[in-house]
Amino acid sequence: MKQLVISVLGKDRPGIVDQLSSLVVKHHGSWLASSLTELAGQFAGILHIEVAEENVAALSEELLNQPQLLINIAEGSDSDNTADEQVMITVTANDRVGIVQEVTQVLNSLGISLSEINTHVGSAPNWGGLIFTAQLLVPCASDDQRNLIQDSLESLADDLMVDFSDE
Repeated sequence: MKQLVISVLGKDRPGIVDQLSSLVVKHHGSWLASSLTELAGQFAGILHIEVAEENVAALSEELLNQPQLLINIAEGSDSDNTADEQVMITVTANDRVGIVQEVTQVLNSLGISLSEINTHVGSAPNWGGLIFTAQLLVPCASDDQRNLIQDSLESLADDLMVDFSDE
């Protein structure tokens, strides 16, 4: 079996996920994981698909020829990094320009690779400003490493808060 990672971008409309999942099923593939969202009127998604090697070419050709969708396909590897404990880090702070770069730079300086990142900016009605929230899934081996991550992130700003939860 081959692992495919597929990115999809196009004007949001009903039926895109059905369109994609139908193609996967048609070519006897298995939809293993995905992250799909609407951003500024655009459908944006990434899929992890498993399909028999003999069906990869036909599935890829059909995916790449979908009207009104920009699709990119990359072959994944069979390596499984789930052996490392994963921890979810939630970072909350007043929104400001560059905050994503600041947070990811700290993690990079600690040699920590992001497994997943989701960010959101929303209003803070009681404070009259915008609140930034990021959820970061990272491999984390020890309490000492968690403490280092927390101290390093919280040193970015007085208003930045860091919470951990095990995945």
